[in-house]
Amino acid sequence: MQKNRHRKTCMSLLLSAMYIQGSAHAQEPVKDTLAEVEVKAGAEKETARTEVRGYVANRATTATKTDSSILETPQSISVITADQIEDQKAQSVQEILRYSAGVVADQYGLDSRADSYSIRGNAATQYINGLRGLNNYYTETTRPDPYNLERVEILRGPSSMLYGAGGVGGIVNLVSKRPQPVAKREVGISLGNFNRKQINADMTGPLNEDGTLLYRVVTLARETDTQVDYADDQRILFAPSLTWRPNDRTNLTVLAQYQLNDGRSTPQFLPWSGVLRPNPNGRISYDTYLSDPDFDRYKTQSAHLGWSFEHILNDTWTFRQNFRYTSSRNKYSSLYPNSFTGGANPFIDPNQRIINRYVDASRSDAKTINVDNNAQAKFVTGFAEHTLLMGLDYSRFRQGISGFADAGLGNPIDVYAPVYNPVDFSGVGAYQLPMSRQYQTGVYIQDQIKVGPWIATIGLRRDEAKRQADGSDAQVDRKTTGRYALTYLFDNGVAPYVSYAESFQPVQGTDKNGNLFSPQEGEQWELGLKYQPVGSRSRYTAAIYDMRDTNRLTVDPTSVFFSVQKGEVRSRGLELEALMSFENRLDMIAAYSYTNAKYSQTNNAAEKGEQVETIPRHLASVWGIKRFSVGNMDGFRAGLGARYIGASHDSTGVLETPDVTLVDAMLGLDHGSWRYALNASNLFDKEYVSTCISRGDCWLGTRRTAIASATYYW
Repeated sequence: MQKNRHRKTCMSLLLSAMYIQGSAHAQEPVKDTLAEVEVKAGAEKETARTEVRGYVANRATTATKTDSSILETPQSISVITADQIEDQKAQSVQEILRYSAGVVADQYGLDSRADSYSIRGNAATQYINGLRGLNNYYTETTRPDPYNLERVEILRGPSSMLYGAGGVGGIVNLVSKRPQPVAKREVGISLGNFNRKQINADMTGPLNEDGTLLYRVVTLARETDTQVDYADDQRILFAPSLTWRPNDRTNLTVLAQYQLNDGRSTPQFLPWSGVLRPNPNGRISYDTYLSDPDFDRYKTQSAHLGWSFEHILNDTWTFRQNFRYTSSRNKYSSLYPNSFTGGANPFIDPNQRIINRYVDASRSDAKTINVDNNAQAKFVTGFAEHTLLMGLDYSRFRQGISGFADAGLGNPIDVYAPVYNPVDFSGVGAYQLPMSRQYQTGVYIQDQIKVGPWIATIGLRRDEAKRQADGSDAQVDRKTTGRYALTYLFDNGVAPYVSYAESFQPVQGTDKNGNLFSPQEGEQWELGLKYQPVGSRSRYTAAIYDMRDTNRLTVDPTSVFFSVQKGEVRSRGLELEALMSFENRLDMIAAYSYTNAKYSQTNNAAEKGEQVETIPRHLASVWGIKRFSVGNMDGFRAGLGARYIGASHDSTGVLETPDVTLVDAMLGLDHGSWRYALNASNLFDKEYVSTCISRGDCWLGTRRTAIASATYYW
């Protein structure tokens, strides 16, 4: 009862806030507002920070930290716009990435705790507005809501030259909605299967007559069940922002956000037996819940406060500062089965029904500060045009974790007929981890040099990354990384390029002799071609790459209790992507990728030469949306997409997860001030397995999600 009152109170507060915000503008004539949209929207020049209509963005910042043409960027980058996110009704970051080449967006299937994805067979790093957004999984994770995103930029390959420590796979940069100079307001509701209910609002515009102050408020409240029994999910989001632009040379945007996610965890760590391997009792039902409804919890709260500042000093120099402070709390308690037997029989009874469970719980409190300062200079020397960028960034992450964990095994449960009894805490020991801290300071310089049709992009960076836990010595890593690239621009819109880039990622711990581990080091060669027909809104890209991730931990052959840095993953592949916008009001996106990612060096003989687990060799997707009229009534739209996810294996190649093809669809109508839509993801409700991994557990894919929505604009 108390939980229900909490939900109702939150919904009431949200409705009241939207009513007050709407009332403040109730006197504005709709006709004048519409006229203003027509004049200003058509005159506004596209930048990497402006809204984009449709699916094709021409500029981005993630690859260079400057407002650069995607055609002239010498590395593979994709931009997913707010229109595409809305048309596909993506409900998470990994759903946003489903139609992007080289991205395994369904890596661990449905997981209410975090967004899991990889790029080019390797780990990727998530950023929010150009600043790192995540340091630790599951203890510092508040899944960002797509409703607050203006775009998502995917940079494939190493990026330490600009961003410092990070995975070799690339960067996924989430760009938040910002205040706009034209008044636009919307309130929407949506209903769906699994008892889904949501209300949301997005309001923006000027606060004064001369337009020097702009505001935006994005807010949302949702509650829903999931395909897993008892695993409910609630969310509250409130994201206000304010822009001050006293003149055309200065711009300051303050961004704040509070988000609460509260529910139970969906992963059940089901064993191979009963999922992809036979079990005498048949297949384990996909809605099976093996935790305990009275104990299981995954609750996160996060608050962000930051700003983005830009000042044009003169015709040559521009200074920018990007800052964010984040405070996050996480409560995670769960029982999960002991499926971690490497594929061997995990059941404790001869009938293969009963499995033991671990008890695990933790509470964490994390604080993060990120700041990036850079100065950009545009100038000419001889025949060369330069865009020079010099920067200094700093980040600090602090986290404390306490909780308890089962020292052994207990709390058995019948997988095929679960009964939820009070949790047995016998043998459970409490723990308090020492406060851990991470620091990173980096200095970087980059020059984009244009001589006629040639563009050279050259950059270097020096980092110091430090990790320390209370009561222990600090681990300090220093690394210099670079990127070197060359692009040629033909007059017909063809742009071939070649690039080399590096990355590094600190590794915690020591070997058996007490020696600190060195950072993992990544490098990539990429050869690509981009084509944007002159005068069109379509773009086609192709890329081949050779990527290595070295200094990975692998088992010490002289002591199984320790690791050595003899591991390496080599990933080579091909990516094709097309964004097509036709005159007949048809927009399409298509992607194909081949990823050959193998354990090229490892002390595990069964792994060597095998494809990296969870990584399919083949991915393909296509999505199209058509806008049309019925009789004299315009405003209809219909979308249809298909996603092919190839087969994958565990790290030793023993168990294959079958391939699958999934279909998504939508129908919509824009009529007057209303926008209606019906979306279905996994339209035919295929039950499929995302992956089964070597330790012995399986992860299930997302079943059909149907959402009906209605949005009112004014």
